[in-house]
Amino acid sequence: MLWFKAWLETRWRFCFIAASILFAWATPLWAPLFHLRAPAGVPESRLWLAVHVASVLLYIFAAIFLAGSGINSQTTYAATSGFHPSMLFTLSLPVTRRRLLLVRAGLGALQTSVLVIVMAAYTLFDRPEATTAAQLLTYLARAIVCTMPVYALSTMLACLFDEMWQFYGAFMCCVAAFVLQSRIPGLSSLSPFRGMSLISYPIAGPIPWAPVIFSLALTAVLMYASTLIVQRKQY
Repeated sequence: MLWFKAWLETRWRFCFIAASILFAWATPLWAPLFHLRAPAGVPESRLWLAVHVASVLLYIFAAIFLAGSGINSQTTYAATSGFHPSMLFTLSLPVTRRRLLLVRAGLGALQTSVLVIVMAAYTLFDRPEATTAAQLLTYLARAIVCTMPVYALSTMLACLFDEMWQFYGAFMCCVAAFVLQSRIPGLSSLSPFRGMSLISYPIAGPIPWAPVIFSLALTAVLMYASTLIVQRKQY
């Protein structure tokens, strides 16, 4: 029942992002009509670069949009102030808060992974160079792992604040982290944002283990912190 409740809480968010991806996927069919093809004299690689950047932004958006604490039930469509009425029902269930958190976070992470796979596959489908199956699978795993810290951050904020501050707070934290990794060389090599990017680490190059391992460790720390917060929070 917990998995089904989590699905009911997130299904429209998941469908909204999936529909957005499908619309973007269909865009090349209508590109001549809307003048979306690269203008004369501009290489097609510029157009691919724009598609890739948009995909990475969608990774981050999906991770923030689908994250939740498992107790502070979210509204269906967008960030709003206050708590969802079903939170009282959730708190009355005969289960531990830790299990509620793991179920809700687990389903959201699975949904985020599915969307990342779809978006990454679309990006590489439009890539000018040939891509092998091994390279594709390697990048998909890297993109998912490096997106999870953003998801875990949004989950932790959902355990602390209501939905509106969780949603916008996660975006502000991501912007701050991006600025810091752009200014500090040591953080740049560990940045999950660079790890999920094909610009920083081309698909044909070696696996960037530093951001991958750092992303796994950061995700574990943030999820552990979320568990501690949920278990000790007074409602």
